[in-house]
Amino acid sequence: AKAVERLACDCSVTRILLGSDSTVIDVGRSKRTVSGPTRRALNARDGHCRWPGCDRPATWSAAHHVVHWIHDGSTNLDNLILLCHRHHWLVHEGGWQLVRSDDGR
Repeated sequence: AKAVERLACDCSVTRILLGSDSTVIDVGRSKRTVSGPTRRALNARDGHCRWPGCDRPATWSAAHHVVHWIHDGSTNLDNLILLCHRHHWLVHEGGWQLVRSDDGR
């Protein structure tokens, strides 16, 4: 399940639900990927990987959904955080969990 969650986070697969007669029932939510303007705002806000003690730059980091997309997390600045590839992997594969602090970080 963790591997599927990680793959879903980084992929460009779109869920399409078909009925028994092959009619499209649902295509899911429209925006899992982070748009250019949202990514630029995220880079400006976070500046680098937000893992405690990590200073890898935004250019080496991925936009991560704090509440995962597959768990109905939205793709907006309130639910995104920059994580370098190592720490992004730790969240998905290493069993780590992100928790927001009182100041919203």
